[in-house]
Amino acid sequence: MAATTEDIGLAPEWMELEKKLGGRPLLSGDTFSMRAQMDGLTGVLHQAWGGMDIPGVTTIDTMSDSNLPVRVYLPDEALAAGKKVPLGVYYHCGGYCIGSIEADDVLVRNLCLESQTILISVEYRLAPEYVAPVALQDSCDLTEWAIKTASKWGADTTEVYTIGGSAGAALAVSVYLKLYDEGKATPIRGIVSLSPCWVHPDKVDDYKGEHKSFINSNGRLPVIDANSMISFYNTYKAPLDDKYIFAFNYENFNVIRKIYIVAAELDPLLDDSAIFDRKLSEQKVNHKYKMYESLPHVFWLFPLPQSKQFFKDTAKGIKYVLS
Repeated sequence: MAATTEDIGLAPEWMELEKKLGGRPLLSGDTFSMRAQMDGLTGVLHQAWGGMDIPGVTTIDTMSDSNLPVRVYLPDEALAAGKKVPLGVYYHCGGYCIGSIEADDVLVRNLCLESQTILISVEYRLAPEYVAPVALQDSCDLTEWAIKTASKWGADTTEVYTIGGSAGAALAVSVYLKLYDEGKATPIRGIVSLSPCWVHPDKVDDYKGEHKSFINSNGRLPVIDANSMISFYNTYKAPLDDKYIFAFNYENFNVIRKIYIVAAELDPLLDDSAIFDRKLSEQKVNHKYKMYESLPHVFWLFPLPQSKQFFKDTAKGIKYVLS
């Protein structure tokens, strides 16, 4: 927990939350320190949300063919109607180094309820134990497994979307692009990318003048700053020119059917999303972009009134990419 409570234009509801938490949450230090911080914060947030049980959502914990944990979220109302429903494959946040299914549980439960789609949250392996491209390859394998088993859960295998937050938001894009190039993306109708880290700050090329949110974030913004992200990138060890892990390097985004991108104003990754939005516009890709003012990175994991609105908005984003 950072000591600072500097007024940087954060929403009043966020400042009130900081008072309750006793400071400004900021992940810092090495990977193992940040893992411990994230685990502690996850426990606090689960309590603050009042527990994880949400009426109308059933969860099943199981293992994939590759022996990696997954959690299946089932919308009771839609499935009770006896029809097949869309399937989302969810990749958690954490810079490829921290985080888990548990950390993003509140988000996925609420999205399952609001969107009335099945969601399968996947547990890819993390750095430094497993460096690049393991997280991406695990996520591709788990996505193929999710599609293969979709009918078991009552999902429609022709209506699939990828979705994630932060590093998971980058994976939602990367998985689609890699599977597309391998001829395996046919069932995937669209992508929902929530505050993606999709470009390395040392490889923004002609967009360098537009990538200011990252370098201006140190020690000021909640949750993560540039130091946190550099630690993640250095630990994951992905080549800066990798066209999948840093999808900024991918040439033709017209292969994407539809994509919904979310950004937060007080997030070091704000300009990642803004540049992504611009590139998609330049290539005339079907997409929508939504930015939440006065809020930080992954604010939706925190018990805020705006988080509840975010769940509703993102459910509409899911509907958009499937339409």
